[in-house]
Amino acid sequence: MRPETRSDIYRIFVECVEAQLPKLNQRTLEGVRRAYPFHRLFFPDEAILAARVERSIVTSMGSQLYPALGEAVSRDRFEIVSLERTIEGQLNDAAINMVEQIVTELRTPPRRRTTPRSPNHASELADILNSKGGGLSARAVTADLFVGDHHDGPLFIELKTPLPNLDIAAESKRKLLYYLALMHRQGTFNAKAFMGLTYNPFVTRQDYGHSFTKQIMDMNHQVLIGDELWNYLGGPGTYDELMQIIDDVRRDLVGYPN
Repeated sequence: MRPETRSDIYRIFVECVEAQLPKLNQRTLEGVRRAYPFHRLFFPDEAILAARVERSIVTSMGSQLYPALGEAVSRDRFEIVSLERTIEGQLNDAAINMVEQIVTELRTPPRRRTTPRSPNHASELADILNSKGGGLSARAVTADLFVGDHHDGPLFIELKTPLPNLDIAAESKRKLLYYLALMHRQGTFNAKAFMGLTYNPFVTRQDYGHSFTKQIMDMNHQVLIGDELWNYLGGPGTYDELMQIIDDVRRDLVGYPN
């Protein structure tokens, strides 16, 4: 990672922390003791305080921190990098119907499916590209993060936290499939698309067990998890460098020991 990229990422982390600290200061420890007296049987007062504001902070991280971080990491190696990049074009109606059919079938709980559909990237793409007929209709999809000159091909990333609900997982799947179909129609056959899960609370890919993601996504070909995502964007070792920068921010700004 270049020194200027490291400095940029340090700044992003600092700005994120500074924006969220007031939320932690809205409640006092004495207020926590009075508001959640029985929780104190199990948790330190500081832990209860943090838990009260966690949802708000996590939401802000999803909408602000992760996109900014993804852009900064990607720009370390690539030039055509943008957030909220819209890709548009036309697809035949049969292909559009197939995308919608795939998503609908996968949304259906496995025990209730009337078709043998299960997540399979190669099969899904073949079904879409081989669907012919009908007129042409306009379609557009917007990438959370787009890297047009990625080594493996124009890259479309849906940046998500690792436990998406069914609606989010299904909409991400729809966007990935539409993007690849649009790029194929435009003659770009090496395009890549992934749901990028920004961290992994299950620690290892093998242990990742969130049911909605696994129900909708081909885990081996449509999902990058935690360190895989950051290293794919920034190159080998990027995730470890991010962890080092976090330690620096914790020490310099928050005062936590590493």
